[in-house]
Amino acid sequence: MMLRTLPARSGFLWVLLACISLAGCTRHPKYSLQTEAALERLDAELSRKDRYQQWRQAQNDSLRREVARARNAGDRAWRLFAVSQNYVTYQLDSAAYYVDRLYRLAASAGSEDIRRIALLADIDVWLGRGQLGLAEELFRRIDTAGMSSAEYAAWHSRYSSIAARRAAEAEDGAVRSAWRDTVVRVRHISVPGQSEWTQARIAAAALRDSGRFAEAVQLLEPYTARNPDYQELALLYYGLAGIARAWGDDDLRLYYLAESSVADLRAGTRSYASLYDLALLLFDRKDYDRAAAYMGSASDDAMHCRSMVRIPVSSSAAVKISEAISSNIAQRQAMMTTTIWLAGVFLVVLIGILWCVLWQHRRLRGNHRQLIDMSAQLQAKNDEMQAKNDHIREINGALVDSNRIKDRYVCQYVDLSVYYISRLDDLRRMICRQAKTESPEALIRRLSLPQNSLRQEFAEFYRRFDASFLEIFPRFIEQVDALLLPEARIEPRSPRSLTTELRILAAIRLGITDSGRIARFLNCAPTTVYTYRTKLRNMALDREGFEERIRRIGLFDAEEHLYKTDNEK
Repeated sequence: MMLRTLPARSGFLWVLLACISLAGCTRHPKYSLQTEAALERLDAELSRKDRYQQWRQAQNDSLRREVARARNAGDRAWRLFAVSQNYVTYQLDSAAYYVDRLYRLAASAGSEDIRRIALLADIDVWLGRGQLGLAEELFRRIDTAGMSSAEYAAWHSRYSSIAARRAAEAEDGAVRSAWRDTVVRVRHISVPGQSEWTQARIAAAALRDSGRFAEAVQLLEPYTARNPDYQELALLYYGLAGIARAWGDDDLRLYYLAESSVADLRAGTRSYASLYDLALLLFDRKDYDRAAAYMGSASDDAMHCRSMVRIPVSSSAAVKISEAISSNIAQRQAMMTTTIWLAGVFLVVLIGILWCVLWQHRRLRGNHRQLIDMSAQLQAKNDEMQAKNDHIREINGALVDSNRIKDRYVCQYVDLSVYYISRLDDLRRMICRQAKTESPEALIRRLSLPQNSLRQEFAEFYRRFDASFLEIFPRFIEQVDALLLPEARIEPRSPRSLTTELRILAAIRLGITDSGRIARFLNCAPTTVYTYRTKLRNMALDREGFEERIRRIGLFDAEEHLYKTDNEK
């Protein structure tokens, strides 16, 4: 925590420590006796690489001459397959040429078996070029029905190679796990005529995956002394190197990679992984001289082989190693001239750094406590302001709602007043006409309004009230039903009219809560209003808060109106 406060000064400290430590680094790392012996043997074999590759080319020439001695199309196909296989790790373009001859032979002979042999050979070419997807596509075209034992062994080998490459290159964990499962399944496939050493290699891989490293090594080691051909020996040692890597024994891995590289060189191979992996491992060990020599050889052979899968990685790694060597030399020269005086300055700078760190640490602790107190105060103020804002919002909503109702009902009141003034004027004129033409008794009888005429006037009044109220609260009936039990929902006689119960609730929504006032409004007895109110509360979902919820119908719409008005401003 203290060092974080002064990143620049601490970075300088680490530079000083690195300089002092690097000044004492040894030039040559130490290896076990067997590993050092294997590396020295590899150094000697590298000087004879040209001779081994000339031998490989002579072998290729011999195999090409054997093609002309084929007895039939099938024999010619297998001879062409052997030539292409020998060229795959030596010169990919030549291997592709003989694969093309295999395809042409299959077409001319009309043989599906020869075409299958051509596909098997073509897969190796695309794997060498780094086109794993194309290789997999060709593999999926192969029909295993009717395969000979030799074809099946070749098919199994390529299946294993593709699955292993897919598992190694997969970025998604689920995909990688699926391909690893495929690798395990391929190992358990029985292959007739499979060589003993190949079976041992497969069994050792299974032991490695299960963590039985010592058993895996013991299984493969005896085969290295039986002198198989150099290509097989290279594969054996490379498999042992993989076991050593999983085991975590880097020195043993170095030894096996060195032996595998020696076998690759003696086989005249130009496309290999052992020497490249060995160079990277030696680079990590800071054995730059050997790493540069091995990586240069691997890169040069990959270029001659046209192995696209090796050229990019080997070239970039060679550049990386070369840059590291140049940088290492420059560092050694600089460190020798600067280490002496840096050691003296180091103590002074360190004391200053520690004093500054401690001082800033004490100051930051005090500031931190102040910030905590201020944060608590601000949070309390914020909570208080939020509560006030909520209250103000509620009040504003109620005011907007009240103004909205008043505005609507002023218009309705004016309209109704004009209506009844007109009725009174009509009545006055009628009385005047009747007074001139009829006796006082007849006029008195006409002025005694019948009860049904009064009911008509009330009906007209309620019709106007219902229409006006539903204009203000169009969802009033729906919102009231939402507050009642399902079986108590109120069904109006028509979409634009209210029942007596709804008119009582409408009066409550308008702020008329006194039963006597509501009774005068509805032209009925107060007990009737009381009975209706009690009945409605008993049918409500929330009996205690029913009328309060009625009074709040439409408030949310009023709040929305308020916010829209504010935004327009």
